Amino acid sequence: QSDMQNWEEQSQGAIYTVEYACSAIKNMTDSTVYFKSIDSLLKHAIAMKDQLNTAQGKSTVAPQAKNPPASS
Repeated sequence: QSDMQNWEEQSQGAIYTVEYACSAIKNMTDSTVYFKSIDSLLKHAIAMKDQLNTAQGKSTVAPQAKNPPASS
């Protein structure tokens, strides 16, 4: 009977581990909706920033350095 109890405890532990892993995977899968939303919001914010910079006459490209001083 001791062997049977030991086997049952090990089985319960294995079942718990599998259920925990499945739950974690489901949560990660469900979170993709939120990550896609965040990605979309960030892209939208960058586009709006670019539009504002253009409207204000600012270049979104880094300014070019003026002619460097001649080396002697």
